[in-house]
Amino acid sequence: MDADFVIVGGGSAGCVLANRLSADPSCRVVLIEAGGTGKGFMVSMPAGFGDTISKPGHSWHYHSAAEDAIAGRQMLLPRGRGLGGSSNINGLLYVRGQHEDYDDWERGGATGWGWDDVAPLFARSETYANANANANASDAADPRGRRGPLRVEEDAHDDPTSRAVLDAFEQIGVPRNPDYNTGSQLGAFHYQLTVYGGRRCSAADAFLRPVMQRPNLQVITDAHCRRVLFTGRRADGVEIEQRGATRIIRVAREIIVAAGAYHSPQILMQSGIGPAGELARNGIAVLHDSAQVGANLQDHFILTMSWRLRAGAFSYNRELGGARLVWNVLRYAATRKGPMTIPAAQTGAFVKSDPAVYRPDIQFHCLPVSGELDQGERVLSPYPGLSLAPCVLRPRSVGHVSLAGPDARTPHIVHNYLTDEDDRRLSLRAMRMARELVATPALSTMVEREAYPGAAAGTDDELLDYARRFGNTGYHPVGTCRMGSDENAVVDPQLRVRGVDGLRVIDASVMPRIVSGNTNAAAIMIGEKGADMIMQRV
Repeated sequence: MDADFVIVGGGSAGCVLANRLSADPSCRVVLIEAGGTGKGFMVSMPAGFGDTISKPGHSWHYHSAAEDAIAGRQMLLPRGRGLGGSSNINGLLYVRGQHEDYDDWERGGATGWGWDDVAPLFARSETYANANANANASDAADPRGRRGPLRVEEDAHDDPTSRAVLDAFEQIGVPRNPDYNTGSQLGAFHYQLTVYGGRRCSAADAFLRPVMQRPNLQVITDAHCRRVLFTGRRADGVEIEQRGATRIIRVAREIIVAAGAYHSPQILMQSGIGPAGELARNGIAVLHDSAQVGANLQDHFILTMSWRLRAGAFSYNRELGGARLVWNVLRYAATRKGPMTIPAAQTGAFVKSDPAVYRPDIQFHCLPVSGELDQGERVLSPYPGLSLAPCVLRPRSVGHVSLAGPDARTPHIVHNYLTDEDDRRLSLRAMRMARELVATPALSTMVEREAYPGAAAGTDDELLDYARRFGNTGYHPVGTCRMGSDENAVVDPQLRVRGVDGLRVIDASVMPRIVSGNTNAAAIMIGEKGADMIMQRV
């Protein structure tokens, strides 16, 4: 045997698993990553995410199928390429989600995944800069971690426009929230970020690179996993392709698929686990007919709106273009400070679409910068601007992942954004709430006009048309290898693939329902809990 454990995928969950499993020196662990090392200046520079998402290199550039509900568009769906996965290219926002998200998972059959079960794992994984510094406080008693690998800080940028945004939320009845990752999520705030010392703290930086020299851990990059191999119904190997050569790695204990919501179901299907009809159409022998492999695909749908600010109002637009951009990149390289340290959103809020709603159902991402729409793509506006980008937190529109061919590297992806009536209703409420925010005394004196969608878009149909044509992925695909206790679930609550032995899926694809907010923190938590299950610590 070549290994006790093979982990397929070096993304957020995979990096956690490699760290935790190889901590036992008796375990031989192999991590396989289809991309490269995940290193680079644009990766480590926080504001570099705009470049790494939009250009191939550090991301795989997938596209959805053309979808009628979003004006026939094929949505660009970047995913992280290299060790660290999408934690290398995300907007750096650290959001755990709402306690009720995890309690709902448990009520739906994900036994052991309620909030009280997962909260200690979030704390274990992080060092939060504002955590209780009391050395006598136990980690179990502190909701925020003080000794974990992942560094989390509150956004430190303080500017008049962002302060006005927070004031505006208060003026529409949304209170300040000092820590949306503990207690209630409701409120407005500065986002918490996975940064440290002015650099991105990816999952590879936090969990993998500090342990790469362990003699029992082997990391293989630029290697594509073609399929899992079985003897009978037991997984005991993987077939990988690296630089044109095929290699088989044999496994003594378990294989863990951690390739993300697009690729984990694809690997299962290419290995004979999935809907029988789908496998037959692609000439793949059925090992286990599992109808929901690839189903239940969920994502957040971001509705970016922008405003032109009056001359003199604070905005990053001037700093991120032309000679100023070059200067600011050089400044960052020398000092790790300045505009190139900004995340995807500095301030934000979790709000209720209606006071009668039990918990927040809309999230806002706010940044004092704006873009122009040029043939469907956003380019930097030549004037000072403000962007407010809300999304529906728990969308009901569900898509699927299927095979584009028996050996295709890229899966067939259908998200079905905005196909659910309730999603459309809440999207309209979110966009109108953004306009209410700008109409407050705190912001109205700064704003010259609404740039996108523009004041002419006043009716529900006009706003929905804008959402369909210019709304974008939240980069949060989950759910395609759903966890549960029912026989239709792809994996059980121990994350073991049903119908076979020796195989688990441990990544965001196991989420039964998308969490209320950005998904990277939850993916890391899933890696932590999966490692505990494998090592029989729970």
